[in-house]
Amino acid sequence: MVGKAKTWTKAQQARARALKEVGCILCREQGMGWRLPDIHHLLDGGRRMGHDYTIPLDPWYHEGHPPEGMNPRDAKAMFGPSLKLHKREFVERFGSELDILERVNERLEGKI
Repeated sequence: MVGKAKTWTKAQQARARALKEVGCILCREQGMGWRLPDIHHLLDGGRRMGHDYTIPLDPWYHEGHPPEGMNPRDAKAMFGPSLKLHKREFVERFGSELDILERVNERLEGKI
């Protein structure tokens, strides 16, 4: 269960803008360049941990939506596992969501 969304503070809004500017963190790390991300909220026990616990993932990595013209099998072969569709494989390849959050926060230092 996802917790009720709380209002974003000014600092959290600045974080969200910076995340959009960075683009999908996994795409960047794999040399695919900038891709428009969704903002993924990390969960703890099925509840959102808050707006400070967010990472930028493109629609494939976030929700398992393959790019236009691709099916999920081909998207997985090209980009790797999706968090939503292949969580165990995703974590093995890219690290836990908290690991990714740490990498994102390092990248954002000084940007917000």
